[in-house]
Amino acid sequence: MSLNLDSEKITIACPHCSVKFDEMISRLKYEPKLSCPHCKKYIGVNLLELHAALESVRKSSNALLEKLMSRTDGKSFRDQ
Repeated sequence: MSLNLDSEKITIACPHCSVKFDEMISRLKYEPKLSCPHCKKYIGVNLLELHAALESVRKSSNALLEKLMSRTDGKSFRDQ
């Protein structure tokens, strides 16, 4: 089971005016250049950092899911 975060929002702080606003992850992945809704200046998203962070979250969530699904006797809830 793979975690899909595309429909989730993250908060971005404009580096020009410091106003914070939410943006969907899917938009950032496919359109990494956006404008601040307050000052209208452009903000660039570092796609390498975004993808690395998303991969880290995916790995962590998969590890947590495996721990939750495992029992002490080695059987998982899926095997029952």
